Amino acid sequence: MIALVRCDDRLIHGQCMTVIVKAYDIKEIIVVDEFTATNAILKTVFKTAVPPSMKADVFTVPDALPKIKEALTNDVRTMVLMKSPIVFVELLKAMEELPKELNVGPMTKRKGSVAVHPAINLIAEEAEAVKEAVSMGAHVFFSQVPEQGRIEWDEVKDKF
Repeated sequence: MIALVRCDDRLIHGQCMTVIVKAYDIKEIIVVDEFTATNAILKTVFKTAVPPSMKADVFTVPDALPKIKEALTNDVRTMVLMKSPIVFVELLKAMEELPKELNVGPMTKRKGSVAVHPAINLIAEEAEAVKEAVSMGAHVFFSQVPEQGRIEWDEVKDKF
């Protein structure tokens, strides 16, 4: 079961492991990131960044599809995690049954980015991806951690 689809440009890190994983009772993480999946050292770092009771693996978009399909049909609470909403749109296009809800978490401030939350910044291409995801029927919201509440796309879309 996919309990959460999340965008966080740091992928697996302390806040993810101490807050997000606990809030959603996550038992497995499917990281979808081309760069990390094709870098043996980074892939190992992310796979071992989770406690022994949890499983994590890193995939490219095409390699993630069968793993996500499996997660849709089992009872293991799984988070699909990516660095960018651009990847979410790629997954939506490739997999109709993907849950159409995206939690955009921390996204670093970069040149040309626009803040939608103190810790969440989007560059133009990411905002376009969010617009596309919404046009495909997805619910996109911004939340660093659950207890801070949510900012809905409709609240910030006019910034782009």
